[in-house]
Amino acid sequence: MKWKKHAILLLLALNYLKCDCANILGIVPAASYSHQLAYMNLWNELSLKGHKVSVLTTDPQNNPNLTEIDLSLGYKLLEEHSWSQKNIEGNSLDYLHFLSQCLCDGVDLYLNLPEVQNLINNKTLHFDVVMVESLFAEFLVFGELFEAPTILLASYEAPVFKHKNFQNDYHHILYPDSMLPYFDATSFMGRLKIFAIQWIMQNIRAQYVPLRQNTIDKYFGNKSLPIDQLLAKSSMFFVSASPVLLYPRALSARTVIIGGGITIKPAKILDKKVKKFLDAATSGAIYFSLGSNAKSEILGNATLNGIIKVLQQLPYKVLWKFNNTNNIYKMPGNILTLPWFEQQDILRHPNIKLFITQGGMQSLEEAIYFEKPMIGIPMFADQEANLKKLEPKGVLKLVQSKPLQPSKLKEAILEVMGDVGYLEQIRFLNKVNLDQPMSGLEKAVWWTEYVIRHRGNVEHMIHHFAKEISWYQYYMLDVILVLGASIVFLISILYFLVKFIVKRLIIGINNRTIIKKGV
Repeated sequence: MKWKKHAILLLLALNYLKCDCANILGIVPAASYSHQLAYMNLWNELSLKGHKVSVLTTDPQNNPNLTEIDLSLGYKLLEEHSWSQKNIEGNSLDYLHFLSQCLCDGVDLYLNLPEVQNLINNKTLHFDVVMVESLFAEFLVFGELFEAPTILLASYEAPVFKHKNFQNDYHHILYPDSMLPYFDATSFMGRLKIFAIQWIMQNIRAQYVPLRQNTIDKYFGNKSLPIDQLLAKSSMFFVSASPVLLYPRALSARTVIIGGGITIKPAKILDKKVKKFLDAATSGAIYFSLGSNAKSEILGNATLNGIIKVLQQLPYKVLWKFNNTNNIYKMPGNILTLPWFEQQDILRHPNIKLFITQGGMQSLEEAIYFEKPMIGIPMFADQEANLKKLEPKGVLKLVQSKPLQPSKLKEAILEVMGDVGYLEQIRFLNKVNLDQPMSGLEKAVWWTEYVIRHRGNVEHMIHHFAKEISWYQYYMLDVILVLGASIVFLISILYFLVKFIVKRLIIGINNRTIIKKGV
């Protein structure tokens, strides 16, 4: 009899858990491992909590707990566009044009895949929430298709217009666009440049909106909505970046910062060759990687030979993410090159004393988490802005890449390796970065389930006046204009009144003088 009671209780508990599980669709189409990494742990954690998770991704994990649709064809698209070379050659505006065109081509490429077509045309599927990477905001249309609430995901500091959409503070000078080159906002010329370039960037983005809109209209027909409306209907906005890497700004309740360790994976055993190399680095080792999107080869022969010569002169061993095919470049004994390293496991090694990085958001998060001082060499996109935010905190030294001077790199290496202050500062930064009531992953899971529980109803989080306010009202230009005009009007009246009184006094004095002379 007793076992029957236990069995009934167990069945009730299992039934409760079953009812609590949800169908979740994650869409991260960016052909960039760092963008995928930002949310891999979230998909895994949601699946471990019993949810059925389907993911459209360029980097399938082959996790049996996930249903994955392979979008890795996106990497081929980037290669066809000469992604790496064009990134380093152009400026921010060139990059934005190039990125926008790649995104347009990518949307059509992905939606035309047979597996994605099956997803679109399957009338029996149901999802409780659709989570979409912000670079491909038009994919929020899947929320309309499945009549599900949506969550927007960003693996970097989002552009101004997306913060504006979620009623976050979006002042163009205090929080400039993350793709913008760094300018001194304290000077008038700096503010003028920020304003002008952001205006140009806004217009560049606007040029490509109709192209992207036409693509989703083609595939989704009457389920399609304008992209700005899809953004406006999103329930939540997750930003996968550490708070210390973002501008401190007023955020609405619908925006959740989930960075601070969310990308960190369990440790793996290092490759024997790599481990032996690092274990022998008794004087310390340097890890040199320009990230998953940029390749060291694009620096050019002269620069690469100069870097090799500089690194050879150092008393440190160097791990360099560099595809030195057929040993074109002769490497000295203190340098080990491979086309790919498990970055987190490399940074875990106690002999790594310095990380030379391009400044991508995920690389910076990992450097902070594993407490490795840095040298930053920004290549494109948001990397310069990311590094400029961190540089005043004393955890890295910035070296410009256009052009990259090997002598400057050597000076920076010797400075950071020889100054314990960099290590002390990054230890402090990691301490405050992790000092939160919930981890980034816990927050992401909780708020995802919140949206599911309440079926995307976040009306209580929306400031309706803020939603409707115009730009001149936001900056109180109408109030300033009226007050300014009133002050000018009052000063004018006072001026003319004083002028009139003085004039009358002068006339009166003159009249009395004339009368006295007449007498």
